[in-house]
Amino acid sequence: MKSLSHTNTLMGMLAILLFNVAIGFSQPKRLSEPKRISNIKTVDHFVTQSFDLYNKIYVYDSLTTAGVEIPSELEAEVVTRAEKNIDSLLEVLPDLFEDLTDDGAYLKKLKATANLNKSKKALKYCLKTVKGYAAGTKTEEDEE
Repeated sequence: MKSLSHTNTLMGMLAILLFNVAIGFSQPKRLSEPKRISNIKTVDHFVTQSFDLYNKIYVYDSLTTAGVEIPSELEAEVVTRAEKNIDSLLEVLPDLFEDLTDDGAYLKKLKATANLNKSKKALKYCLKTVKGYAAGTKTEEDEE
């Protein structure tokens, strides 16, 4: 009897483990914006703009994955705002490197580097997602 009870417990734990693993692979974890600012204006602006872009693309991707039909006017608005975010990122970039290489507080640079690493992950997600939609659009056009 003890071995049967032990087997049932083991099977239950295995089922819970497999269920949790399946849930973990179903949806990517949403990145959060860094909680501490670096107090370097260009870095903080770059990180904010990166996460604004990330949030727009993440919401759009989540809606399309869920099967929600997005009106074309709303898609055009999302694309326009994303372009503005990208332009803003490109404007800040030259000053960002200059500010990071200037002599200054070491702790500020550490925070800035950590925040930039988080924004790099967000931008990688954006790039991967946009490439996926662009490739999907091309294949749909080829089929027509």
